[in-house]
Amino acid sequence: MFWIKFILIAAILLTVLLLGVEFSTLHADPVPIDYLLGKTTLPLSLVVVGAFAAGAFVTALIGVFVVLPLRWQVTRLRQTVASKDQEINLLARKAGRDGH
Repeated sequence: MFWIKFILIAAILLTVLLLGVEFSTLHADPVPIDYLLGKTTLPLSLVVVGAFAAGAFVTALIGVFVVLPLRWQVTRLRQTVASKDQEINLLARKAGRDGH
């Protein structure tokens, strides 16, 4: 099962890489970029790759600072619930023994 997943991911990454190379060769025309600090001209493919990388970086930051702490909180709460369940079961067993 691991090898199938590995081969599938490798095939997808290779396809994306080939499409990226094809895109960059077809769209090498320079485009003007206006930003806060000035103006420059870059190839369109570089602008698209940069925008994609910036989006991936922002998504990673959101994942690190928002999603991960929530997952850690869920894990802690599940552990708390499990310990309370054990305590309830222990008390129920003690109550059952004391009643006889």
